[in-house]
Order: sequence, then structure tokens, then C-alpha cells
Amino acid sequence: MKRNWDLIRDLLLEIEALEPGHLVTLHCTDEHSLGEVDYHLHLMEQAGLVECREQRQWNGESGRVASALTLQGHDLLDSIRDQETWDAKKAMLLQRLGVISYDSLRKIC
Repeated sequence: MKRNWDLIRDLLLEIEALEPGHLVTLHCTDEHSLGEVDYHLHLMEQAGLVECREQRQWNGESGRVASALTLQGHDLLDSIRDQETWDAKKAMLLQRLGVISYDSLRKIC
């Protein structure tokens, strides 16, 4: 599965908006499957951007839920929150490097 930086940004925004004690659970959209959302939450957890835990879903499958952003997650989101800024940073990285990596994104943010 390919990493989708737009989905990561969307999830960061959604998790930041949580009320205390609430969780972002797996959900599909018109654009993203449950598996894709779970995979990206896993990547975000590995990068130290979010606090997650495993939880049984209503259908009995295990899935990841997110409860909060970490300090790193807040810092990254603050640097890509604005849609115009995000689009410009993505375009610059793709033009210069051909890819967007976590390290390159952190360096320009």
C-alpha cells in the first residue's frame, strides 16, 4: 500500500479536533478504505505523531484507534495546517526530490 500524505494530514486534523476522551476510529470514506486508514494510523504511530491502541471493531476485526497527537504530531500539523502552504510544500518536495518523505517534510517545515 502506498503512503498517502493527504490522508495523513486529514487524520492529523481530525485527531487534533477530538474532544478529550474521544477516539478517532477506523472509518471508510469515498476515497479511503478501512484498511488504508488503519495502515496510515499505524505509520503515524510508528513516526511518533499520534497515540494509538488496538481495539476490536463492531465487526469483530481488530483495528487501530487514535486518541491524541504527540508533540511531534502537533509540530508537523502546525507546519502543514494551511491548505495553500501544504500544497506548496508538497509541490516543492516533488519537484526537488520526486517524493515526499517524512524526513524531507520535517526539514522544510
